[in-house]
Amino acid sequence: MTEDRRYLIHLLYQKYYRELVQYSLSLFDYQPHHQQDAEDCVQETFEKALRHENDMQTVEEPLFFLRKMCYHITITKRRNIHNQERILGFPGSLQECNPPDSRDLIGEWLQALENTQNKQALLRQLTSGERAVYEAYYEQHLSLQDTARTLDISTGSVRGAAQRIRKKAAALKLLGI
Repeated sequence: MTEDRRYLIHLLYQKYYRELVQYSLSLFDYQPHHQQDAEDCVQETFEKALRHENDMQTVEEPLFFLRKMCYHITITKRRNIHNQERILGFPGSLQECNPPDSRDLIGEWLQALENTQNKQALLRQLTSGERAVYEAYYEQHLSLQDTARTLDISTGSVRGAAQRIRKKAAALKLLGI
């Protein structure tokens, strides 16, 4: 890349950075905990602009090109965050809130109640396969892959069982058991 092109990208960065951050944040519905995500999207937009300098030369207005890239990057990031929230069960931006490991949530709940009856109540709700996953994943703290290898099942099966276990534990917690 020529120095002129780098300088042009630098000027575009200085001129449009704040505007693109606001645009990206608008795609996150102006939720303040997504400020860092919006800034990351804009940074990625300019990195991509550096890599695709030839495409930028073909447009009359670079802001439209940058906004289009920013839109796609932000929507992808928003979708990924939503999927992570859905799978892991944690609200908000994962970068922002640094959620604890989901295994710890069940363990903390059981410890906070100081009663092994709660663990027994949960275990009674589990199928034999879920109990095996509970023992390996939650008690022995194996990873999804290691649990799958140990139990000779797929990682997806372990993930599904772990989600069902979390739901059952949450239901018991809601019932006050």
